Amino acid sequence: MRVMQFRIALIAGLALVVLSSTWGTAPGPALSLAVHNQAAGAAASPAAATPAAGRSSTVLTEGRTVKVSSALPVPNGSWPTYHRDDGRTGSDPTLPAVSTVTTGWTSAALDGQIYASPLVYGGVVYTATLNNTVYALNQATGSQIWSTHLRTPKVSGWGCGNVTPQGILGTPVIDPAGGRVYVATLDSSGVYRVEGLNLTNGVEELNTIISTSGFDWRIQQQRGALAVFNGYVYVPFGGRAGDCGNYSGWVFGVPTSGSATVNFYRTPGIGNGIWAPGGVVVDDSTGNVFAATGNGDVNNGCSALVGGAPQFENDAVVRLSPTLAEQDFFMPPDWEFEWCKNDQDLGSAAPLLISPNLLFQSGKWGTGFLLDPTNLGHVGGQRFPTPKPATYSEANVCFGNTFNATFGSFAYSAPFIYAECEGHGLAALHIDTSVPTLPTFNPCDTCAAPDWHAGGTNTFGPPIVAAGAVWVANDSGLFAYRASTGALIYHSAGFGVNRFVTPAEAGGQVFVPSLTVIRSFVMHVGASQSIPAPSPPARTTPVGQSSAQPPGSRSPASQSSPAPPPFER
Repeated sequence: MRVMQFRIALIAGLALVVLSSTWGTAPGPALSLAVHNQAAGAAASPAAATPAAGRSSTVLTEGRTVKVSSALPVPNGSWPTYHRDDGRTGSDPTLPAVSTVTTGWTSAALDGQIYASPLVYGGVVYTATLNNTVYALNQATGSQIWSTHLRTPKVSGWGCGNVTPQGILGTPVIDPAGGRVYVATLDSSGVYRVEGLNLTNGVEELNTIISTSGFDWRIQQQRGALAVFNGYVYVPFGGRAGDCGNYSGWVFGVPTSGSATVNFYRTPGIGNGIWAPGGVVVDDSTGNVFAATGNGDVNNGCSALVGGAPQFENDAVVRLSPTLAEQDFFMPPDWEFEWCKNDQDLGSAAPLLISPNLLFQSGKWGTGFLLDPTNLGHVGGQRFPTPKPATYSEANVCFGNTFNATFGSFAYSAPFIYAECEGHGLAALHIDTSVPTLPTFNPCDTCAAPDWHAGGTNTFGPPIVAAGAVWVANDSGLFAYRASTGALIYHSAGFGVNRFVTPAEAGGQVFVPSLTVIRSFVMHVGASQSIPAPSPPARTTPVGQSSAQPPGSRSPASQSSPAPPPFER
């Protein structure tokens, strides 16, 4: 093992940033710790790394490019995972109501297309590209702090699909206590990995290959957001656009300790992919993991047994233990003909965990369910609508649309669940939890009061809620609607986005992935900016992880050609 340490003296303000990196040999066949060169063979002396006051300079180090600036990051709110928390509520309740919005910074062009949601922690915005590159940007200015290009992405060889190249597609996750950002990469040899980078300087500290018998990268695609809890990084997989081969839904649990023992759950039957951009949900009170699956193969994956019970658990919400053993499942009463054989995946959107006792789910067929996470109840086990033994009657989510109705993820801020509706803008479903054992939501057939709808015939990406507003984006720009009424607060100029893109928010700033750049927007309350959101409570540092340090710095690589938007099936 060798250790390289270098110090960069920042003359402005007499600040001193110390960056250190360590790399060594792998303890087992599934794990290797290495730093992959972005600027091969480049190394800098301490003298070359010292910028003049008030200026920035580029420092080439072995393994990454660091751009050092006298403007150090200042913590301002936190958004460390897809839709902010492990329940995927997409809600920041800490801010006063926004009154006006102005455009902020736009980053320099990154080296590839961005499909993942940005993440924010410690005054730094983290983002990842299809070129397998992770960037750290100063939250206040958008200037690059560091970037790490992990490896060459895969550009061909899959059985079907519509994303090229495919490097990092799913949203990464930050472990604040462990001091890392975790990403799932696909490399040019067709190997999927979970890779953990130091939040401070981008040095790779974890590199675990995802592989097991029956798992074939050519027919499996990693699109869903990652989660970290219980000492594991949870990584979901579905099929590829076109449904080629006998793929399955998978969830892998990769130890953050560096152990090569990887747990996994595999859906029964053919199909049943776990591909929703919102990924998996974790109940912080129990450590249990929830995932929503798609339809089975329409020829033999939607089969019913004698008596009508499903042969396989297609179009299901499954509850898994922290080590990914299956515990329970839910399937809609009309699972066979309305969801499975119609190719209308329940799992087109991730579950929304409202509380340890209440979960919402909807999908492409467009009807919704309130479930008890502690007792999913198998087929027809919903708490709303029409729980057993009542005759099932649908509760519509998106104006009665029963074809490709909603995708990605939902958001929740009492008393509304917010859903994007394809070609129907944004729907707010009024939920009533006053009787905990009998929760209800007001179905959206016309979305009449107490529901509301906005956005006309727009198709948005998944919504988030912050500062009393619902934020959504599409090629027409960023929109903000009053969370209580749907009144339009803000609409930016148009800009390009990729399919299923969702914003992130921290400290009164909204961040939107826009093809190869990140765009920021600033909220104001009256004439002043809204107050910053607090960071989430720290978790216990998993064994083998280092604690986080204040972030350091670095510089961009060349831009890749745009990838087409990934429409599922």
